[in-house]
Amino acid sequence: MLANLGLGNIPGNVVLLVEEDMGNVKSVLVQMAVKELLHDVKKIVYISTTRSQEDVKNHISISTPDNEKNNFTILGSFNELNSLLDICKKDLNVPTDANEMLNPYLSTLLTADVCIIDTFSHLFMEEDTGTIKDVLNCFVTRSRENKTTFLLLSDMGILTDRSERIIRAMADGIIQFRTEYVGSKINRYINIPKMPGNPPFNRMVPFNVTGRSIAIDTRERVG
Repeated sequence: MLANLGLGNIPGNVVLLVEEDMGNVKSVLVQMAVKELLHDVKKIVYISTTRSQEDVKNHISISTPDNEKNNFTILGSFNELNSLLDICKKDLNVPTDANEMLNPYLSTLLTADVCIIDTFSHLFMEEDTGTIKDVLNCFVTRSRENKTTFLLLSDMGILTDRSERIIRAMADGIIQFRTEYVGSKINRYINIPKMPGNPPFNRMVPFNVTGRSIAIDTRERVG
């Protein structure tokens, strides 16, 4: 999908915010990304704040080959914000055993190539902007030092306007899925306000959801 937009692959070593005004299109994007990343032998940590581990497996419908099982860790029904922040701040030079004493599953984030948090906004519904900035700073630092790409899936309107603006400002890239209702028709658009290595798009790009994939409407040209 990103290649069809002229963006190439998901950038590495960055923090990307994937927003949606309603629906679960962002989860379809992640499903597509996970399949490709596992094929490229990337190590992925998938953190879900709203679904159990089993629900995530069923939802993204990924059959993981035996040789890739160790590369895909799912943490379901996650609400340990403080533990996540502690893990992000850990020094990679600290012995692995010491890190794993904190959280044997969450500590896999220390060596992950990609960390997906779905849905990121739900972790901060009761938090102040200071906590949000601390976590985003932590992710940005970890992305540079540990070469981890963070995909933060977020529902628009869950947090305050100020909190959402802070997250957008601190993220390296933003992908937004928007829905428009025109009579009995539903129009879906992708907006990419910023993306590392690419100029900002000057208009929203239409797309369709086909089964478990996203198809760009090629009748529209970007730029």
